[in-house]
Amino acid sequence: MTLVITQKKHANLMYKEAIKVAKKITFSTAKAAFGFDNEMNIGAIFYTSMQTVPAFLPSVLAKKNIPCLIPMGFDQDPHFRISRDVITKLGYYKPAALHCRFLPALSGPNKMSASEESTAVYTIDSPESVENKIRKYAFSGGQPTIKEHREKGGNPEIDISYQWLTFFEEDDKKLQNIYYDYKSGKLLTSEIKEILIEKINKFLKIHQKNREKAKKNLNKFIFKK
Repeated sequence: MTLVITQKKHANLMYKEAIKVAKKITFSTAKAAFGFDNEMNIGAIFYTSMQTVPAFLPSVLAKKNIPCLIPMGFDQDPHFRISRDVITKLGYYKPAALHCRFLPALSGPNKMSASEESTAVYTIDSPESVENKIRKYAFSGGQPTIKEHREKGGNPEIDISYQWLTFFEEDDKKLQNIYYDYKSGKLLTSEIKEILIEKINKFLKIHQKNREKAKKNLNKFIFKK
């Protein structure tokens, strides 16, 4: 069963363990891992100590060593590289890391940001909002004009709509056809965006319906002690 822990709600549980971690991390280590300078606030410096705790908290609660697997995006890697070094010093198993692939930002190759609406589609977005964001912000790998696109074709390697389709189109053959049709110029940027809009809205319709159903059961998954 999945249990959810939040740093604020469970601060009394996590803080005493974070202190143990903090004693094993020097400021020079944090500076080297995250590029901190002397102007960095102390909250950011301490954050890795809190971030480390869930990787061994089940072992603390069970009073025995329990292996841990951490699925994460590459931006979290510095935190858990430090964690892997520290946790063994506390007597627990070194956690294993599983690096996950990010959806790129709509505007380009960087990751999406929840604070920048133009880079992301939110799971609570309406179909109209999804349509507007994809059409307006999704970076194109196409040519400047339709004539030129038909002649030279597009570049699916940098086209964000195609890159997102690699997540949302489950049929590999269809995805391959889209790739070559776009690259040959048979498929236009506007057309590949329409395919993506349909896929995302279909996904979100189901997700949002299930989200509403899950609200009444959410409390069951909050860790209690």
